[in-house]
Amino acid sequence: MEKSPLKEVFGKDSVRSAPIKVISGAEADILTSLPIRHFPIVDSTDFENFDKSGIHDNGFLKKINFDPKRKDATNFRLNYKVPFSEKFASIVVTYQGGEHELFTTLITIDKDSKIIDKLEIAYDEIAESAFAKTSRIEKNKIVVTNSNWMSEDPIFETETFILENDGKFKKVQAGTSNPADPSFES
Repeated sequence: MEKSPLKEVFGKDSVRSAPIKVISGAEADILTSLPIRHFPIVDSTDFENFDKSGIHDNGFLKKINFDPKRKDATNFRLNYKVPFSEKFASIVVTYQGGEHELFTTLITIDKDSKIIDKLEIAYDEIAESAFAKTSRIEKNKIVVTNSNWMSEDPIFETETFILENDGKFKKVQAGTSNPADPSFES
């Protein structure tokens, strides 16, 4: 039995999926080719792995009016789908900001191919290699961890979000930790 190339890229928690019912037409066709990642998902997209995942965007993001709010955004990739709900689609997109920054965003999309909400879930920069963002995505929460390595002791800030039934992200908790602080627990 031949091994799927997508399984090698995404790991054992990914499967090729059937079309998403909430989106129709060409948008559904492009989403059909994206793998579904199953919970829990750890997203730590970085410059070493982003071009090996998903598929290059050929206009899907323009059709849904995705605005990265960066004039230097390039190299858009549709990475995978997240099975949060059958009421809306949830996809993960990565793009470059200039030569040194990489952003990964979780987007929820309604049945009319309109963006409901978006949440940045991963970040990497290679100019100073001092800042990063990773996420752990579970069915009932998304924990985003920002790391700052600019000082002698790294600082980690976490934000916890829930995905509401209407497809909107809601922040429910935030905190900062420093491993050098005696009250820090790993």
